[in-house]
This record gives sequence, C-alpha cells and structure tokens, in this order.
Amino acid sequence: MNLCFRLLPAAVALAVSAAAGAAPLDALLTANHFQRAGAGEVELAYDTLNSSLDFLGLREKDSAATTSAVGDYKGGHVRAGIAATPRLWIDGAYWKRNIDYRSFDAKLDSWQVAGQYKFLDADGRRPAMALRLGGWGNNADSLTKYTNTTVAGTKFTSATVNKPRDKQLQLDLIGTWTPSTETALSVFGGVGQSRVEFDSVSATSRTSNGCNYNVAFSPAGVEATLASPCTAKVVIDRFTQAAGATVDVYKEARYKSTFAQLGVTGEWHSGNWRARLGYQYQSIKRDDVDDIIENRGGTAYKHSHVLVTDVSYNIYKNVVLFARGQLMSNQFNGEVPLAYNSLTAEKYDQKYGFISTGLSLVF
Repeated sequence: MNLCFRLLPAAVALAVSAAAGAAPLDALLTANHFQRAGAGEVELAYDTLNSSLDFLGLREKDSAATTSAVGDYKGGHVRAGIAATPRLWIDGAYWKRNIDYRSFDAKLDSWQVAGQYKFLDADGRRPAMALRLGGWGNNADSLTKYTNTTVAGTKFTSATVNKPRDKQLQLDLIGTWTPSTETALSVFGGVGQSRVEFDSVSATSRTSNGCNYNVAFSPAGVEATLASPCTAKVVIDRFTQAAGATVDVYKEARYKSTFAQLGVTGEWHSGNWRARLGYQYQSIKRDDVDDIIENRGGTAYKHSHVLVTDVSYNIYKNVVLFARGQLMSNQFNGEVPLAYNSLTAEKYDQKYGFISTGLSLVF
C-alpha cells in the first residue's frame, strides 16, 4: 500500500511539469485594425531564448531539483488577420513550442482564433471601441520524464501524461485613443473560461527492494503490476489503491477555471518605424486545485503579469521586419494552462520570457 501513496504524487509532479489563461500577445490588443474590407496581414516569426540571449537571467540554472524549471525555449509561429468588413476583423494564429525543462522536453502546439467588431468610432476624446470574442488552446501528444528520481523513498524511473490539453473561450472590450497621428493608447478588459484535460497518466517505478512496476492511474484509483521478474524475498505481482489516497490525479490536474484580465498598450509610429509597449494583468480562479494547494500549506499562483514590447521597420513596400520581447512574472501561467496542478504550482513563482524575430506581410 505504501507504494501507491508514494507513486500518485510522484507521477503527477514529475510528468506534468510543463507550464500553466490569457491568449498569447493579448498585451498588444487594439480596437483599430485595417478599415478597408479585404485588407490584412500575415506574421511569420521565430521564437527563442537561450544562454546567449538571456541577458536578464530568466533561465533556471541546471539543478537536479528543478523538475519544473524552464531552460531554453525555441519554436515559431504564424499569425494572420483580415478585415472581413471595415468594422469586422478576423484573425488566427498557430505556435510550435519546444520548451526545455531540464529533465525532459515539452513539445507543444498552440492555436488561437478570434473575431473583433468595432462598434464605435473615435470622436474627439471618445475612444474607438471594439468587442473581441476568441478561442485558444494548447496541446501535446504526451509529456514524459525519463530520468531517475527518488520521491518519498520510491525510485521513480519515468512518468507520462498522455494528450494533455487546454481550451479557453474569452471575451474582451477594447478602447483606443489616438492623441496624435503618430500615437495611440489602448486599454482593455476581459473575462474567460478555461478547461484543462488529459487522457491518462502512467508511470514506472522501482521499489526499495529493486522490483519494477508499471503503474496506471484512473478515476477509480491506482493499479500497479510487476513489470519484470524480481528476485526480492517478498514480491507482490499486482496491487490497487482506491482513488483519493494522498492525491487525486483526476481532480487536481483536470479542472475548470475562470479568469479576468486588464491591460494597457501604447503605440508610436513615424515614417517606417513603429514601437509598441503593452502590459497585461490577469486573475485566475481555478476549481478545487488552488484550494487543495493552500490547504496543504502551499502557494497557489492566481495572478500573472505580462509585459510585451516590439519594434518594427518597413523595409520594402508591404514587408515589415520586427523584433519582440515577452516577459512573464510566473513562467507561462496564464498562457499555457495545461500543466498547472497541485504538484507543479510551486515552480510558478519564477519569471520567464523569450524573444521573437520575424516579418509581416501587409496586403
């Protein structure tokens, strides 16, 4: 029985330790897009952070204890938008993310679709106003940790979460002022709902007497079977444990949440140059999981701050080069919810960020 009590928290903590919602780049929201039907843009970018670019010291140093710490980040994304009418803007995006968590790599796909309707034009001190409705999410085929780790006296050799994913629905109200022909100021606020799910959790473990077990988790509980012949004096071929022992995987890593956000964006442009700076604050209320964390004496991370800045230059007709930086107060909390749970939350007090470089094609 003791093996079950040790394996359940170990499997979740070591396998689902990626990152945990506001949609990507919400800090740059604006009510104003192209006013001509059929006008639009396509953005292609490379996203990265490594030792050469980490001048702020955001990457965690190598450590056997940093099972949820973020190291290098690399990936890319494509974003596209079009003015369906002078007032209706439709956009979408797709990201490929490869995040190094020291003990394993997380390969994530992220997506976003949204429609934005400008229902009020700017007039004097009155801002342009728009409503934005969008859906977005993240998913991975699996998250697996292969390196050996000892947890509560049990040697844990691997753990896998199959098809972790999250989906969000979000509504924002955006107001944009244009104090001059070269500047714009936007404020926004929004609310949304989130759902985090996975298909299954499995693990392999080695007991103190050297026996290897395959462990499967279900809503009913835990089942462990002997993985290979064992020469120990006392060998149990198979055992089970009812749900609710120490940690309930299907309650603490699969959950719903609601969130609210506020933010402000400033923009300046002159000639071929444009610069933007955006700040976003988010508050998250998760069902069950944060209460469980706090009841155990831990810290639940219910808030996040994001700062995004970019500079772009129009190099030729409708071709624009840009560089963008994103800084987050609590790793990817609020942008990639799929792996926040009762046993990975402790790592979300760490800052993180990355840099994007690319080009936009305007038509």
